[in-house]
Amino acid sequence: MNSLNKNLGKTLGAIILLIVFMGAQAQDAKETFNKTCKACHTIGGGKLVGPDLNGVTSKRSDEWLAKWIKSSQSLVNSGDADAKAVFEANNKIPMPDQNLSDEEIKGLITYIKSKSSAEGVASSANSTNETPQIALKNSDNASSEEISLGQNLFEGGTSLTNGGPACISCHNVGSNRIIPGGLLAKDLTTAHSRMGGDAGITGILNAPPFPAMTQAYKNKPMTEKEIFAISSFLNKVEKENGAQPAEATSPLMKYGFIGIVIWICTVLLLWLNRKKYSVKKKIYERQVKSY
Repeated sequence: MNSLNKNLGKTLGAIILLIVFMGAQAQDAKETFNKTCKACHTIGGGKLVGPDLNGVTSKRSDEWLAKWIKSSQSLVNSGDADAKAVFEANNKIPMPDQNLSDEEIKGLITYIKSKSSAEGVASSANSTNETPQIALKNSDNASSEEISLGQNLFEGGTSLTNGGPACISCHNVGSNRIIPGGLLAKDLTTAHSRMGGDAGITGILNAPPFPAMTQAYKNKPMTEKEIFAISSFLNKVEKENGAQPAEATSPLMKYGFIGIVIWICTVLLLWLNRKKYSVKKKIYERQVKSY
């Protein structure tokens, strides 16, 4: 009897440990999804920058999904028809390579599969490329104050609440509203439509999927108000660029050229008034005439 109780206790202990282990794995997979995927994807919530992942595990094999997650562009460049189709259907926005282990990727795929089955494939309409049905403020209706706030936050005139860096540090927008920005990252002149409108911008700024942004805003998240203001500013910039012919040259190049011309003219004027001969030469000539 004691032996039976001991075996039963061991079995129950093993089951409890297995449940705890599986729960920990599920929690890790959820954290991985929130950290690396949530900015651009939902599971049953509609399309953001990338497609809705609801039911994707029933459409693609685990092996294909693992290759896509590791390096989507490698799969596209290999000539894979499905990869090329996904890339084309999502405005040719490359999904960043994910530095995840095989176990992390396996857990991520399992997590997506479990959430898809939990929410059902009834939301399969959301897995198309239609506009996401997400309750967000529409920046088309943003006030001039909100757009102005977004501009100030973008160029650093107003500091972000939690101390994150201004967007202009790395990004530029083609607008006469602000000075030219950094060239370390992609130009954001058409980012609003390219990234899926307010939903896409909100997703990226809420959980930046790019390594540099992730590090820059680590423990320094933007507030909901700041994100909407920046999205409104980017929307306004893109509309203004669509309504006006683009300048042949950037303001930085134009003013730089004007500065060089002014500098050259100043040097020439100073050169004309230069001291052409030494004092000794003039004394010599004066002495020669006296003889």
